[in-house]
This record gives sequence, structure tokens and C-alpha cells, in this order.
Amino acid sequence: MGIDVTTVSDLDAEKLESSLAADGWHTLSLDVPPVQNQNHWHHFDAVLYILEGDLTVRDANSGREFCCGPGSRVSVPARALHREDSSAGYRIVLGTSVPATEFGDPVDLPPALLSQR
Repeated sequence: MGIDVTTVSDLDAEKLESSLAADGWHTLSLDVPPVQNQNHWHHFDAVLYILEGDLTVRDANSGREFCCGPGSRVSVPARALHREDSSAGYRIVLGTSVPATEFGDPVDLPPALLSQR
């Protein structure tokens, strides 16, 4: 299963966090600075709602590129190889399948480790 992007209309951060928590997700609200990274993956599932700013997500497996702005819901399954690009940064509500204390260091794991885990 690859990365999926849908659109939502209600961008109330508190409602989004409550809804995610009710569905069993661990939630964070984040202001993400400008980013341009290389292909990487995470050991956890993630869903993010873009509240402000723009983010381009590239799914390395499918080759699909998603241009996401306010109202975008981005689902990134565990082990999905991807990269992100945002020249101005963005604000999100993030839901993850594990608490932030279990993200690990680094959070962005290199492609070479994907076959080892």
C-alpha cells in the first residue's frame, strides 16, 4: 500500500486531534520548517493534515508526486519509501501509530535499511 492523499474540509486542529485520538492515533501539532529531504521511510504509520503551507510528497515506489496544501490529508504507511519538499514550511496535525517517544533516532530511515527490517 502506498501513500494516499485526500481532501478534508474541516481544518479545526482540536477536532482533528480528537478524531485521530479516538481512532487510536498518537497526535502532535507541528510547525515544520522548510524541508527538502532524500528518499526515506519510517517504521510507523502516519497521517497528517495540512493546516497551512504547502508540501510536495513523492512516493518512491509508485513514482507519484502529491502537491498538498491546506485541507490535504496525507496517509503514509509504515515502510513507504518517500521524500518531502516544502520551500516555506507548513503547519500540520500529525497522527502516528506509535508515540513520539518511539520514533527513534533518526526518524527518517535510509532506503538501505528497508530490506533489513
